[in-house]
Amino acid sequence: MSKPEVSKSEPLGVPLLVAVIATGVETLGLAASAIGLSGHRPFDSGDLWAVVVMAAVGTIGLGLVFRGLARVRRWARSPAVLTQLIVLPIGVTTTLHGGELVGIPLAACALVGLVGLFAPSTTQRLND
Repeated sequence: MSKPEVSKSEPLGVPLLVAVIATGVETLGLAASAIGLSGHRPFDSGDLWAVVVMAAVGTIGLGLVFRGLARVRRWARSPAVLTQLIVLPIGVTTTLHGGELVGIPLAACALVGLVGLFAPSTTQRLND
């Protein structure tokens, strides 16, 4: 008995859509931080520009992961999960050190993204 063919052009399931949205929000947040840092007056401008360049490169990479998830590409799941696993402790730590306005949404976004990425329907859709 063969599995029914699932077209990659079908609408995303809710869990996968949630994961795509969470990854997109994180991509926009990283881009905003790169732009925001570029206007900062640092003690050492070399260090600042190194951080800005790393954030910009990270934004491009995360943008490609976002695009891969949106296009239901199997390869995009691993870097998306890794991103969520990196973002979650950053959000928790930020919250515990007085940055609730940033930390709570960051941790919530990571948790929602992980739930969406590990949902059985997402696994099935990415494996088809």
